[in-house]
Amino acid sequence: MRAMGDHVHAGIDPVKRERLNALCRRMKMDAILLRRRANIAWLTDGADVHVDLGSATGVAAILWFAESLGRRPVLFTDNIERDRLIEEERFDPQHWDILAPDWWTQEATIDSMLQRVPGEAGIDVRRCAHDAFPPDPIQSIRTPLTDREVDAVCSLGRDAAHVMADVLTRLVQPGMSELEVAGRLAGALRARNILAPVVLIAADERLKRYRHPIPTANRVKHTVMIALCAQRLGLTVSITRLVHFGSSLPDGLRRRHEAVCRVDAALHAGTRLGRRWCECLADGIAMYEACGFGDEWRKHHQGGPMGYDLRDFKATPEETRTVQPRQLVGWNPSITGTKSEDTILTSDGNEISSRGAACEVLTGMSGWPADAATGRPAILLRDT
Repeated sequence: MRAMGDHVHAGIDPVKRERLNALCRRMKMDAILLRRRANIAWLTDGADVHVDLGSATGVAAILWFAESLGRRPVLFTDNIERDRLIEEERFDPQHWDILAPDWWTQEATIDSMLQRVPGEAGIDVRRCAHDAFPPDPIQSIRTPLTDREVDAVCSLGRDAAHVMADVLTRLVQPGMSELEVAGRLAGALRARNILAPVVLIAADERLKRYRHPIPTANRVKHTVMIALCAQRLGLTVSITRLVHFGSSLPDGLRRRHEAVCRVDAALHAGTRLGRRWCECLADGIAMYEACGFGDEWRKHHQGGPMGYDLRDFKATPEETRTVQPRQLVGWNPSITGTKSEDTILTSDGNEISSRGAACEVLTGMSGWPADAATGRPAILLRDT
């Protein structure tokens, strides 16, 4: 399950090496300290330095030196983690300077090394609110995805979709609590080495009330939604599906879901290379209005680019950054009581799908019903 990085951790991917060197030149930095798990996973093609999933930083840090200094990168960890990182995460001492002092002196070791950097040293997390260094300078160089990353995230998308489909078509039953559904989902994901940093589950009335419904003891009666962010080798995909128990959808739910599918399709179609994210969002907002739900976009963010974070940033009416090649995107439009969400991969500048689409869906489900007008996922009907 660690295929993306099996032969890479010993030496950094040349593409990523050059991106970091270019960043150092552009920012006039002699070194950059990587503390965020997302950036360490990006640089190493999947090394896992987490113990506490609730923390954006992990049990290791990497100090990257500008090319002009001619220094190997330094892995900072401690005596607790050293052996696992070498043996299982493949930090080869022949290619890394590994500093692993006693656990109570790790921070002092990092500070001491930073003080010996001849010039300016940056960091990928802000140390205070007034820090002039960007909050995460690495985020901007994580795209385009490399061939290896595309293979890894396509595999993740297929596996996450397979688990989601199995849970919703076979395992979920009326009378189960949302917590029981979450347990079935989490177990199946972990069996495939997939973490789930976000699991939202809502049944019936909770689905109508909350945009971020963490699972509760509420029991499934008629309709249930699962929204999932799935992560493996540092990369993330997101996906949402709904199931209704009965022979037909209530008219209100059917009308709302058809509308949210049209919004989602407009967002997908509008995600083209070089467009500003505010322009992509405007396409979705216009479709909300055309469908008669003009205020719904204000009730929840609509998504944006992603990859090693759940969302790198959210698309807003003021966001002027542009769509990049080979960039993961998670649009998640919602209308009260329903939602549509998949992970897409933007083009590399050539046609990447048999239909010549601007984006490719990575989390599609074979056999799942589709909305007739847009092809986006419909709500699955199951007999009770």
